[in-house]
Amino acid sequence: MAWDSIEAKCLRETSEKDMPEKPGIYKWWATKKALKEILKALELEKENDALSGIERKVEKDLYCIYVGQAKSLDARLKGNHVNGKGKSTFRNSVEAVVKKIYGEQDLEKRTNDFIDGLEIECRLVEHDKLDSEETKEIGGTYLRIFNQQHNGGNDLRKKYGITQKMTDLRGEI
Repeated sequence: MAWDSIEAKCLRETSEKDMPEKPGIYKWWATKKALKEILKALELEKENDALSGIERKVEKDLYCIYVGQAKSLDARLKGNHVNGKGKSTFRNSVEAVVKKIYGEQDLEKRTNDFIDGLEIECRLVEHDKLDSEETKEIGGTYLRIFNQQHNGGNDLRKKYGITQKMTDLRGEI
């Protein structure tokens, strides 16, 4: 099945837009500006090769920062990630980056604003194939900067100690 894209801000509680209540794989895409903020929070803004390892949508100049799976795309993306009704690795990572860059003032609003500037891409996957499809997407050659699992073998992640840096950042929230 093909990937479908949507701006994250379209999934706010006030929006009538819903995602499928079906299992699937999703990717979070950041603008170059947002990616540079993430790299700055990780103290990697001067490392040009960090950008080269991230999957890129050339036509939109977007960079994939996270890949996940969900039993219900609507509940996971709209509920946990965008509207923050439950904690998730993705939302914790964004919040940690925002706190590092802007401080604690208006942290939830700034986190929501950051997320609203991102794009989500998803595709439906049979429930029994979620793990294998997610592992394929994460475990390839690309650096998935917010993914902690299945991405440890990435050379750039190792070179810059990204797993530990993200763990430390998230520990500060």
